[in-house]
Amino acid sequence: MVLRKFQVKAFTVLESLIVLSVVAFMTLVFSTSFNNIFRQVEETIFFISFEHLYRDTQKLSAFGQKKQTLTISHNYLENTYERLYLPKTVKVVKSDTLAFDANGGNSSLAKIQFECYRKTVTYQLYMGSGNYRKKEN
Repeated sequence: MVLRKFQVKAFTVLESLIVLSVVAFMTLVFSTSFNNIFRQVEETIFFISFEHLYRDTQKLSAFGQKKQTLTISHNYLENTYERLYLPKTVKVVKSDTLAFDANGGNSSLAKIQFECYRKTVTYQLYMGSGNYRKKEN
């Protein structure tokens, strides 16, 4: 019986460290971009939900023929039937309460401002009609 010698090729410590650092760098880059994308999607969904909550409150007051309010606080937005919590990356500049009359129109020229990661979103309300204008800076 003859024993054969096998040569085992292995990576050096330097090569292993280089591969490890490249993998760690790539993981950091992709996780950071993933977090940014997740934050943007979360903010977009919140603003769509806010617009729906605003319109729903308006419709509730018009169909029910009674006054409704939409409360805007630092942690959540709320009408009589629903509460919408703010994401961690969105802050309300000023708390406010919007009053809708029995016809669905709001009774103020309120300006609702939300601060996000790199932008400010402003909703300028129009009195009586219940419409608004959205502006992003």
